[in-house]
Amino acid sequence: MKIALTLNGNTLESKVSDNYDTYQYLLVVSLPDMSSDIITKSETSSAKTVAQEIINLNCEGIITGKFHSQEAFDILADACVTRYLGVGYTGLEALELMNKRSLPLIRNFEGTNGCSGDHH
Repeated sequence: MKIALTLNGNTLESKVSDNYDTYQYLLVVSLPDMSSDIITKSETSSAKTVAQEIINLNCEGIITGKFHSQEAFDILADACVTRYLGVGYTGLEALELMNKRSLPLIRNFEGTNGCSGDHH
């Protein structure tokens, strides 16, 4: 299983970014062996392009902050990529919480607990 993380640094000890759109590094971690690939954010990468790249990398989930791009959220949700809210945690802490099913889900674009549309 692969999980994408939007981080403020290039290691799992870095904090999860506050916003999906403003991360510095995208780290793709393969579980359970914890091998990872670092993808630096390009100045020309749009939120939509990054969402499609996450899908192309076969990620089953993303640990990130709040979404500012409805389009990127919809692309990930429509592809059944699970969205986790990891703000305040390091990448490693967030992964551990995700594995324990203790990391909150981002159920809708607004970030509330309710589900909207077909995006679960």
